Amino acid sequence: MSTSAISSSTSTTSTTSTTSTTSTDLSDFESFVQLLATELQYQDPTDPVSSTEYVSQMAQISTLQQMNTVATSVDAFRAYSMIGSDVSYTTTDSSGSSVSGSGSVTAVTTSGSTIYLTVDGTSVELGDVTSVNSSASSSSTSSST
Repeated sequence: MSTSAISSSTSTTSTTSTTSTTSTDLSDFESFVQLLATELQYQDPTDPVSSTEYVSQMAQISTLQQMNTVATSVDAFRAYSMIGSDVSYTTTDSSGSSVSGSGSVTAVTTSGSTIYLTVDGTSVELGDVTSVNSSASSSSTSSST
């Protein structure tokens, strides 16, 4: 009977490997840690599983989470640096039509992981901005994509 439990545990390990290396979600990380603790609790002491694999998977998850944090910080910095700049944007309205506009960025807001710019009273996702023209007080021009 303990052999069945071990093979079930081994099969779960390979499933965890696939899931944990492709996801950066915190709940997946917590699920992985819970599964790891359960596997360690029920592993056969005469045939232990290598801890190197577990450490490697945890390092990969940590790296992906840190990369996600850096990307989010860069996007936020980029958004805040646009305040006072004139931007052009193209977005889709509720009827599915493409709407283009431009104006001055007056504020930045975030909702979850989505960053919005307030462009002359209109809320625009950061990813919908097609170009940025810096304000008159600055002499540089850049574009955002």
